[in-house]
Amino acid sequence: MTMLLRCLLLAGFSLGILAAMPAQAQYQSQYPQYQTQYPAQYPGQAQPRQQAPAGPVYAQSTQAPQPNAMLPAGKPAAADDPAFWAFSAGWFDLNKQKDQAVEGRIEYRAAEKYWIFKPFGGVMATSDGAVHGFAGVLTDFYFGRRWVVTPSFAPGLYYEGDGKHISNGIQFRSQLEISYRFDDRSRLGLSFNHISNAGIRDPNPGSESLALTYAIPTDKLFKW
Repeated sequence: MTMLLRCLLLAGFSLGILAAMPAQAQYQSQYPQYQTQYPAQYPGQAQPRQQAPAGPVYAQSTQAPQPNAMLPAGKPAAADDPAFWAFSAGWFDLNKQKDQAVEGRIEYRAAEKYWIFKPFGGVMATSDGAVHGFAGVLTDFYFGRRWVVTPSFAPGLYYEGDGKHISNGIQFRSQLEISYRFDDRSRLGLSFNHISNAGIRDPNPGSESLALTYAIPTDKLFKW
């Protein structure tokens, strides 16, 4: 029984070698750079191919990927997202609708990350003369390679102008943004935010805004 088992194993091994030889010959015809590893000793191969030049053979370009290049296929969605300038336009006092106005915002969003947070800052102004300068932190949550959810929090100084009375001074901005990311890493999104003084003084009516936001990488903005 032992002798029979050895014969069966030897026959199976031999059949495996014979089955692999045609596939190996086909591989050599497709990839001549590896010819030196497999001399022409198989049936149907007339003569060895020319020896490949010394040195490694690269199937792809050795150029290092640029951080602001197109979204790389197969890489994590968060790979090296750049700094952004974000421009927003929207509807101030959306919820209570007592002193509605047009709102505009400009934000700078840094590329540096501290744990999961990135610093950012900006200024908001309304058509009624209200102004809010703020600075805080944000974080990006990626859903696939295209969709990004960005919550943020930023304290700042608020001046109400001729608009809604929510008390001048320190106001805190909490915001949630959902955006679509293009191949050049720019984003188009919808953001909803709330401004209030967190109860540190009265009155504290607060206000909500809904805005459309376009964020563009800083290097692409200055190429325009």
